[in-house]
Amino acid sequence: MKKILSFVMLAIALGSCSEDVKFNNEAVFQGVKDNLFWRGQDANAVKSGNVLTISASTIIEHMSLKVPVPAVGIDPKNSDTHVKYPLGTSLTRTASYDFINDLGDEFFYETAIGVGDGEVVISEYDGVYVSGTFRFNAHNTDPESEAPEIVNVQHGTFYRIPVINEP
Repeated sequence: MKKILSFVMLAIALGSCSEDVKFNNEAVFQGVKDNLFWRGQDANAVKSGNVLTISASTIIEHMSLKVPVPAVGIDPKNSDTHVKYPLGTSLTRTASYDFINDLGDEFFYETAIGVGDGEVVISEYDGVYVSGTFRFNAHNTDPESEAPEIVNVQHGTFYRIPVINEP
């Protein structure tokens, strides 16, 4: 009887040691916009010629990053291979944000040469997926607008965004 009881106790102890592991490999595009968490849906990256546009949207907001297409083979474990793109210094490296308010008015913010600042860092790119980080301060494109003059995005992350090749 002791052997059977010992076997049952051992079976219960070993059976309760399992762990269900779930992986979340969905594309992520998120950050802290004006000190509030922001997460976009339908994140995608479109490669058109030598330009890579990474973007995501909510129901009333859209955020996008445009950078030159990085070289294939960036090693996510080696920060020396990561590609950094400063914003506010070029028309080929930009960030933009737009939203629609309750009245249906649309407001646009962007970086350009001498307008806004920030940085996009590509930490993984293999031609199929792109990952990295970003931050930026984009200016309102309409000086007559009643919307805030600047939108600030910090701690931005995009992870395993699928790259679509556009002809």
